[in-house]
Amino acid sequence: MKIGELYRFDRINGHTHHLNDRLALYLGEDFIHRDDGVIVENHKVLVVGAPSPTIIDRGLLTYMREVLSENR
Repeated sequence: MKIGELYRFDRINGHTHHLNDRLALYLGEDFIHRDDGVIVENHKVLVVGAPSPTIIDRGLLTYMREVLSENR
């Protein structure tokens, strides 16, 4: 995953209607450091048309496909 790149989510399931088949800008890692020493790996994306970024867990990264530009 590259920060600033555009990705499209695959269809994940019926409970992720806000992400299914949507375009999103990848904003990078967003770790949570808990008091018990556990570090939770999350990632931040800005879904096209959403007013604010969304936090996703690393399991959703497998459902993201890079949108290739014709100019590359």
